[in-house]
Amino acid sequence: MLHVVTSDEMRAMDANTINNLKVPSAVLMERAALGIFREVERAAKDRSARILIVCGTGNNGGDGAALARILFIKGYQPELYIVGNETRFSADMAAQMASCRLLKVQETAAPDMNEYDIIVDAVFGTGLARDVEGRAAETIMAINESPAFVIAADIPSGISADTGSVCGCAVQANVTVTMECAKAGELLYPGALYTGRLVIEEIGIYDDTKLLEENPYRIFALTDDDIGSLLPKRDPSGNKGTFGKVLVIAGSKGMCGAALFAAEAALRSGCGMVKILTEEANRIIVQTALPEALLETYERDEDLPALIERNLAWADVAAAGPGLGNNSRTRLITEILLATCRLPLVIDADGLNVIGKDTQLLSRHEGALFITPHMGEMARLTGKKIYELKNDPVGEALAFAGDSGAQVLLKDARTVIADPGGLTFINTSGNAGMAAAGSGDVLTGILAGLLAQGTEPAYAGALAAFLHGRAGDRAKAKCGELSMLASDIIKALADIPEL
Repeated sequence: MLHVVTSDEMRAMDANTINNLKVPSAVLMERAALGIFREVERAAKDRSARILIVCGTGNNGGDGAALARILFIKGYQPELYIVGNETRFSADMAAQMASCRLLKVQETAAPDMNEYDIIVDAVFGTGLARDVEGRAAETIMAINESPAFVIAADIPSGISADTGSVCGCAVQANVTVTMECAKAGELLYPGALYTGRLVIEEIGIYDDTKLLEENPYRIFALTDDDIGSLLPKRDPSGNKGTFGKVLVIAGSKGMCGAALFAAEAALRSGCGMVKILTEEANRIIVQTALPEALLETYERDEDLPALIERNLAWADVAAAGPGLGNNSRTRLITEILLATCRLPLVIDADGLNVIGKDTQLLSRHEGALFITPHMGEMARLTGKKIYELKNDPVGEALAFAGDSGAQVLLKDARTVIADPGGLTFINTSGNAGMAAAGSGDVLTGILAGLLAQGTEPAYAGALAAFLHGRAGDRAKAKCGELSMLASDIIKALADIPEL
């Protein structure tokens, strides 16, 4: 599990390591430079490669200057280009530049970026909090226009370490070597597009998540190695009841597919039994398309309270919303569930549209509650513009989770999962081919299936999003990004070794 940090957290960890643990900052800088050196050496065909290191005046520039010295000692002929006034050098940057000048490492005042094989961006670090302007902006644009292979030190210059937003302009890196922890802005879009391949280099900074107790952010990202540890262990002597029962309340006339996607995804994720509660008009379709699912139907609204109550007594987890339609019946179903369901409850799609008109409905639910809005649905839930949500998806998801008591899976190119307790994940699996009808219904089913098996609620949303994305990646490999369907994602769940 990767620890993902904000700029404030990184600054606090760095200061703690230097001031309290008495690790000299120069030692950390040397280790950072060695990490970047490994990537430069990987990219260079031989020691004749033309390498330009573009340095700012702060400690990010110091990493670049230390790298120049190491490259020179190793037989390369790097060139240094300083962006900014030398009078503003940090102490460590000044020391590194003094070493470079003693070795007579070449400095250039007006480089032609098109002449270099490799350019290392060491202009701005994670503390950037303003738009890039002037000479720095011109330099960044020149780097991006060059044919060189670009390696960013710690974070691409111009990317917000907290939100991934572009501060005026930003370096487009092929590789980013980040120090100790991934930065939130390197995982969130658009920052992820500028980051390229992310290499996390451990340099000896003490990773202490308690340093900023007033900061509610505790952000992580799952990896493939986490799947096995977070999935509940399968009891070899168990039966279908052992592995959990999911009630899926979904689908309306003409919208049966949503119910089928959610139900099959729940089964494919490992739960023992699924029952679909849907309109009578869907009976034949459901029983034909997914005979593994139990089925109960309704025709009249007045039958719903007793019907839902009886089926909740059977289930371990309930999921509702996909394909129900934006109507009074959906509002009735959502209100009944939030008022009477004491099971873990997943609300998606049309259920969220009901809540968007009256968010106080969420306070009626007693028990673990999960909502899975995309950006448009989140805009309706919060009353904010989509661009506002995209500017800080972690903060927005975390704030709504804290206010509502629900775990929020804020779906986007990088889904953010925020638990009311403050635990937050950025999901890094998946691809653009998953932006297809029914994909969200599949996520709802996976989440419900994991909860039914006993997955720890605080981690269930993150694990569901990661498995959903990993299945999407496998579907892309088989079908192509343009051609994959939601049903392909469900089929690909079987290709994930841990499931």
